[in-house]
Amino acid sequence: MPDHTFTLKNGLQLGYAEYGDPAGEVMFYFHGWPSSRIQGSLFDEHARKLRIRLICPDRPGIGLSDFQPGRGLADWPATLEQLAAHVGADNYHVLGWSGGGPYVLITALKLPKRLLSASIICGAPPLKFLGDRDMFWLYRFMIRLRHSFPTVLGSVLRLGGWAAKGSPQKAPLRWLMKLLGVEDRRVLMLPGNYEVVRDATLAALDRGPRSVIADADIYLSEWGFEVSHINFPIRFWHGKQDRNIAWTYTERIASLIPAASTVWSEIDGHYSMPITHAEEVLAAALQKMPSTGDPGQQDGDSIIDGELLASVLRRQSR
Repeated sequence: MPDHTFTLKNGLQLGYAEYGDPAGEVMFYFHGWPSSRIQGSLFDEHARKLRIRLICPDRPGIGLSDFQPGRGLADWPATLEQLAAHVGADNYHVLGWSGGGPYVLITALKLPKRLLSASIICGAPPLKFLGDRDMFWLYRFMIRLRHSFPTVLGSVLRLGGWAAKGSPQKAPLRWLMKLLGVEDRRVLMLPGNYEVVRDATLAALDRGPRSVIADADIYLSEWGFEVSHINFPIRFWHGKQDRNIAWTYTERIASLIPAASTVWSEIDGHYSMPITHAEEVLAAALQKMPSTGDPGQQDGDSIIDGELLASVLRRQSR
């Protein structure tokens, strides 16, 4: 079984799942919202191929992990350090999808000497700074509920969990699927993909809406740091057909980070970008990256050995 738990210094249990090659280079995967460690299984096959030991923690309050009152984004590096020590990793890669993106950023800021690479796919933005105008309308609706009717939001999340158990080919999920872009719909309809996304979401709700809402509150609050202070190289991946989190958010965040580089897809969305290009993302992370935040350095075009990237993606490096 891929699931594990251990006890943090504060006495709380932290859960995580392991995928990929048990003897490979360690990469920590930070899941999205609302999601959990199970989301990492989408990268399992590619991690095995590339000899990556993919370790996917549930954030406190999610899935197998105990709730941590008052948790903030700044608490994450200390939690990750304990997990890294537990699994025997001195240095490691970090990868975040969507809501996992901010956790990559705070890790790169606080633990740069421990990192081998840092990658973000369709990452969540600092909403206090950039606003929510370009977010998916459903996310904006939930943000309004959080501010004005917090108890109603819990009911909406329960309803969403119930709806997720259905078939994406039948109402009401079929209606929601129509809100996604063409590639997102196609990829989610491929065998196994929707089931992983669904199971990861349901695992997040196992402990009730309170924990999921507390996890979301971190995105809505002040992050407590300036992204421009990050000197470690961050590689951003984003699809321009992402209707959940607009690619322009990533463009703005990357412009503030001296050592950032970006990879865009003209056709991909929020789900197709990580799922379709999982191998490219992981392979790029394994390549040697600059160790300093020199804005004059460029990634070059040799990070991927697959032909698919050349036909679909356009690289931009500063």
